[in-house]
Amino acid sequence: MKNKKLFRIVSAVVLFGAAALPSCKKFEDIPPPQTQAESSQVFSSDATATSAVVGLYYQMIANNLTLMNGAVTVYTGLSADELSNVNPNSDYDAFKNNAIPANSATINSKFWTNAYRYIYQANAVIAGLAASQTITAGVKDQLRGEMLFARTLNYFYLVNLYGDVPLVLTTDYGISGALPRTPVVTVNQQIVADLTEARQLLSATYSTATNVRPNGMAAAALLARVYLYQKDWTNAEAQATAVINAGTYHLESNLSQVFVNTSAETIFQLARPTANTSEGSVFIPASGSAKPTFIITGALLNAFETGDLRKAAWLKTNTTGGNSYTYPYKYKVRNSTTVTENNIVLRLAEVYLIRAEARAQQQDITGALADLNIIRQRAGLAPLVITTQAGLLSAVMHERQTELFAEWGHRWFDLKRTGQADPVLGAFKGSNWQTADALYPVPLPQILLNPALTQNPGY
Repeated sequence: MKNKKLFRIVSAVVLFGAAALPSCKKFEDIPPPQTQAESSQVFSSDATATSAVVGLYYQMIANNLTLMNGAVTVYTGLSADELSNVNPNSDYDAFKNNAIPANSATINSKFWTNAYRYIYQANAVIAGLAASQTITAGVKDQLRGEMLFARTLNYFYLVNLYGDVPLVLTTDYGISGALPRTPVVTVNQQIVADLTEARQLLSATYSTATNVRPNGMAAAALLARVYLYQKDWTNAEAQATAVINAGTYHLESNLSQVFVNTSAETIFQLARPTANTSEGSVFIPASGSAKPTFIITGALLNAFETGDLRKAAWLKTNTTGGNSYTYPYKYKVRNSTTVTENNIVLRLAEVYLIRAEARAQQQDITGALADLNIIRQRAGLAPLVITTQAGLLSAVMHERQTELFAEWGHRWFDLKRTGQADPVLGAFKGSNWQTADALYPVPLPQILLNPALTQNPGY
């Protein structure tokens, strides 16, 4: 039974990889397998094993408004103080009003179920690689590193959305289907261990021209973020410095080029061969006179300083019916089969801000200020002169708000990890905000399937 399950999972991943590749030669250089194969055949050659890995990336980005394709950006933006939906919508309203029901289809299907599907598939590939006697050693190391990276990326979002979550490291559903929630600290230990190994296994260079598969520096960048969230300032700074000093990435001087698929500051991105980004299709209205589905809040709009070039480059306003609606415009393509934009997961600007915060926490005021001002200079703003740790940390949080808005839940996670969720969202949301809202409810359907799961407080 276990082998049949593994066969179905791996075969599905390979087929997705095969479907993704022919239409875009640059996406992957290795020819995809032509037919469905048994698990042992999938891991019998470098080419078929690579297709299994690439297939997982394609599944992660295949559908709009799912965990790895826009959902984290949109729904956490509503939960925080970034976004608001223009028209009433029961799903969006629940997140905006911090009143998410435990039976919400979004938290179940778009977040939880998708994350564990991807984790399960990564585990299946890891198991297949370990059992293979024919894959080239270097390729096996690279592919294992990629799957460790993919698994940790999903766990990072799970623990920051839900708190304690089951830590699944097997393809045996008899075990994984009955696991209780694992404490966040334990999941984070696994994340660090996996990313540390991934960084050692992954190549220093990219296997494709557009960074759609991770290299060692992608693992280092994600590790820097994880260490920052864990308040391990020394290691956060060290990993961020490794990425910055690698010399592989450079900040784009033109803000309109930051989110194109050839951006020099992109460290890792997810791509679809024949479609652009979910954010572009969701945020950009159908016409210049149409209402957008989502607008930025007044709190976010007011956070931009006078002269901030990001306001003009990354926001856009439609006027209709005498009302103005300002929406995120980082991605410029709404609908097109000509792919010029991918979903950027990790970029250099975030790494500079990670190092700035880590340095500030260690009282390195000069170093932190230098990193912060690099980002401000690119935005056309004057350098700051700050002499206190508290003032510098406040400035870093403000810069993260205006640099990383509407990207992967940064604002929502920043408010929570820095202890600012209650004061900021209490003032912004009023009576709609309760401390327990900082964690999403564990999906009720999952609790019914697995009685070992417990619900978060307040739901």
